[in-house]
Amino acid sequence: MYKAFLLLSCLIVRDAFASLCFPDYCRNTTNLIPEPGERCLLEPVQRGAECMEMRFENLGHLPPTGEPLAQVSLVAYVHDFGNLKGKATAFNSSISDINFNRLTMRYQTLGDEKTSACRNVRFYGNASNLPLQDFFVSCPFYNSSFENSPYRLEYLVSGPNYEYSRKLVFIVPNHIFIDNAIKDITRFTPFIYVDVSDASTLTLYIQTLPKRFNVSAYKVWMINNDTNSTKDIILENPNGEKLIHHNFTVHDGVLFFKVAALHPTCHANGCINSTSPFISIKQASHRLLIMIISVIWIPPVMFYALYHAYKLYKKKEILKRAERKPMCLLVYTPSHMAHVNAMVDLARYLRCCNINAMIDTLDIPESTNKDPVLWCNEAFQAAEVIIIATSPRTDEIAPVIYRNMDSQALRLLKENYPLRNKRYFALQFPYCKSEDIPKEARQFKRFSMPEELEKLVRTIHEVEYIRFFGVSDKDFVDSVKLAKIQVVPTKKSFRKIENNEDLLLPDLQEKTISFELLQLKEVESKSNDTTNNKSASKTFKTNIEELNLLGENVESETETFGFNQPAKNSEFRIDSLNL
Repeated sequence: MYKAFLLLSCLIVRDAFASLCFPDYCRNTTNLIPEPGERCLLEPVQRGAECMEMRFENLGHLPPTGEPLAQVSLVAYVHDFGNLKGKATAFNSSISDINFNRLTMRYQTLGDEKTSACRNVRFYGNASNLPLQDFFVSCPFYNSSFENSPYRLEYLVSGPNYEYSRKLVFIVPNHIFIDNAIKDITRFTPFIYVDVSDASTLTLYIQTLPKRFNVSAYKVWMINNDTNSTKDIILENPNGEKLIHHNFTVHDGVLFFKVAALHPTCHANGCINSTSPFISIKQASHRLLIMIISVIWIPPVMFYALYHAYKLYKKKEILKRAERKPMCLLVYTPSHMAHVNAMVDLARYLRCCNINAMIDTLDIPESTNKDPVLWCNEAFQAAEVIIIATSPRTDEIAPVIYRNMDSQALRLLKENYPLRNKRYFALQFPYCKSEDIPKEARQFKRFSMPEELEKLVRTIHEVEYIRFFGVSDKDFVDSVKLAKIQVVPTKKSFRKIENNEDLLLPDLQEKTISFELLQLKEVESKSNDTTNNKSASKTFKTNIEELNLLGENVESETETFGFNQPAKNSEFRIDSLNL
């Protein structure tokens, strides 16, 4: 009996980290022939068609009677690569009570089977003479590009005379929200995964929060996306275990789970929640025997088959979009503290709606280098959606640390907009005027807050319908109401932006202005040439009635000038000359 620790992320890593992937008593080799005294051998990671086409489904999911079940436990953590490469999510997978000879694991991105990686592990001897302790393969992700993606882990257990397989599904969490350096519980998300090996029973596993947060209960929602039904329970963790689980009996449909930690600091429905991938359950049904009586039935049957295939394709596309977390950057001007609080509450709400909302106030203190400009550049490049918010023009200055982030983001927007590789939206708040929107964003699709908040979430996810349970917009709505009372607009006047201006297309304006300047220079040049080459007589006209020849003091609008006596030191005196 011994424990084996395997890391999921070791399958997606550069060879430079190979020396850190396994303990000294295990050997990484392509030749699985043990030498005397060998206890375990690992094959290098395999990719390609052979790994992608490997099938586990028809092997069963339980061991034979009398054999214990080899069950994998996943634990997510953050691996620090140093200042140059930053941090990334990594996984620790453990298997207890190993009494088998071979373990085959395959990691695959849901919806993209080409992204597959396999690894074989062979064990030799038995638990009595080879008590291996803390066996591990420790290889983190090379970078954070795999985060927020849905994955599945399939593993095959082979014994002397049996084989069976298991399957786990999960979403790779963003390392920002599981870092041990986080001190605010409202920013920490629990990691969850689901064992989908049995079609009639789903087992949900929750990695509990660190003990410093003092969380002993978690609220779970199981949501059927087809019937819009929800089942919620509360799981207790009185003993402080690192992993807790619960079995759910399920029927046909597309299901997914949401989990939130319960804490007095958060809402009644818990803190920020974690989401599982969509799980399609289809129980075994009786065979449908179709008898074709005549050729007339063939076209309707084919049409129905094509229509059904199209519906399945559209459903798969919608689920694939909804289960990912879009990266969204919020841009605003901190012109009033009430407006800053409203934007922060908006970011927290979007994060609860499965959107990675990035905002300077929350994210810069959690960044690696704490550099606002560097954070802004990296956030803009990583964002799929850029949201520009109207900000009130006031005579006050909000007491915030990070300033001019909006100017930096708008500069990047001007440079990146012609590439058309991002989506841009604008937000209109009730305490702002319509012309308060930055001129760079006045042509973007605009959403009125908070009335069109749900519409904004659906637009970001690119779906027509989506539901989030246990998520409340009350804090954001209250912040907007408070800002509407506190914000006092300035009395200064600003130039109104004309409708025909388009500052995101500078080339056309620059060409027009250059053409006008060129015409003006040509006219001036012609005028100068005419003046130099052609002598024209100059005449002046004087109205004698306007002259005050008699020195009369007549009140008139005509301005008169008097003679000023020069200063004494400016007189010309011959006796002052040094002759």
